[in-house]
Amino acid sequence: PEKGLETQKRMMEILGLGVPTIAWHVARDSQAEFATVLALCAGTLGRINHEILTLQRTEILELEEPFFMGKVGSSTMPHKRNPAVLENVLALCRNVRSIAPSIVESMVSENERDWGCFLSEWEAIPRACHMLGCALEKSKNILKNLIVYPKHMERNLFAQKGLMMSECVMMHLARKLGRMTAHSIVYKSCMEAYEKEIPLKDVLMRTPEVTAAFTEDEIDHMLNPHTYIGLAPEFVDRVVEKWAKTC
Repeated sequence: PEKGLETQKRMMEILGLGVPTIAWHVARDSQAEFATVLALCAGTLGRINHEILTLQRTEILELEEPFFMGKVGSSTMPHKRNPAVLENVLALCRNVRSIAPSIVESMVSENERDWGCFLSEWEAIPRACHMLGCALEKSKNILKNLIVYPKHMERNLFAQKGLMMSECVMMHLARKLGRMTAHSIVYKSCMEAYEKEIPLKDVLMRTPEVTAAFTEDEIDHMLNPHTYIGLAPEFVDRVVEKWAKTC
């Protein structure tokens, strides 16, 4: 008893933990907060990996998880380059997120020592740590060796034959024709281009209200995605700058 609090303080220092003010058994806040933080990390990690997974689809293929000769994507179709590691990370992150609610539930304990709560934490929290650690390690390798396809990105910008630039066209037309008139013209033009599967430019060049107000070069400018990136470069610079300061 004489050395109890001193022993506790020294032990917590060795473990890198804080000293509880009073008996901690009934207060499960720290455990719940820790599990929730793990779930939030798993959510962010899952979002990043899911985006890469989506962009690896054959019809998009702007990004791809690391590949090396000898890596087998399918036992029956040799041509496949399946995102197996990405899928593994997504499964791990999903399981980590599913643990958080059970730990939060353990906050409601009976009297001062409800071992039914402790026992669930003993099994679930280490498992969440192991899975998130594995997901982080795999994600580190994915991002470090990520395969990027700029040519496919460029191709996809024009996949809709100009429809993606409808907002830009409408904004230009609105300055001369008015907001509602511009929206009506662009809407009808887009629907025609979509249904006939023809370039939006072809429809615009046949629209008297448009050709009376704009030249062909101006229409080409409106339909060029490279001229409509807004503040994206500035946002990228801000993110990179913030990252550089924290590293």
